[in-house]
Amino acid sequence: MESHLEDIDFGMAAEEERKLRHDVMAHVHTFAHYCPTAAPIIHLGATSCYVGDNT
Repeated sequence: MESHLEDIDFGMAAEEERKLRHDVMAHVHTFAHYCPTAAPIIHLGATSCYVGDNT
C-alpha cells in the first residue's frame, strides 16, 4: 500500500463517485484499482462517517 500512496487518480475517483454516489467509497474503489492486493482491507477500521466528519 505504501508504494501507492501518491497514485491518486482524481478523474477515476470522480467517475466512481458518479456511479456509486458515495465520495469515500469512490476513493476506496480507486485506491483498490491501483493496489489490488490491499483491496480487501482498505476500508477496514474506518466508517465513511468517521472519514467524512473528522477531516
